[in-house]
This record gives sequence, C-alpha cells and structure tokens, in this order.
Amino acid sequence: MDAAAGNADAKARAVIATSFACLDAASMTWVADDGKGEIMDLYDECLAAVRG
Repeated sequence: MDAAAGNADAKARAVIATSFACLDAASMTWVADDGKGEIMDLYDECLAAVRG
C-alpha cells in the first residue's frame, strides 16, 4: 500500500471513529436525561464540539 492510500485509510477510520464516539456521547447524555429532547440534536452538538 502506498503512503497516499494509507493516509486516506487513516482519515476514513478517524472520521468513522469520531462519528461513533459522538453517537455514543449523545446516547449516554440522552439516557442520563431520561430520554428528553431529540437524540439527533445531541449528536449534532457533539459533532459541532469536535469540529471546534
């Protein structure tokens, strides 16, 4: 595998891992709040936090 393909694979893995981490954080927050609000709004907030 060449370096460019390796970098693309690493970037893709990082994006996927971040997406799952944000979903996990949103889910845990939603459960802790007894399911109040929209879980996708929490997910969007988590993604925004990562984007900075």
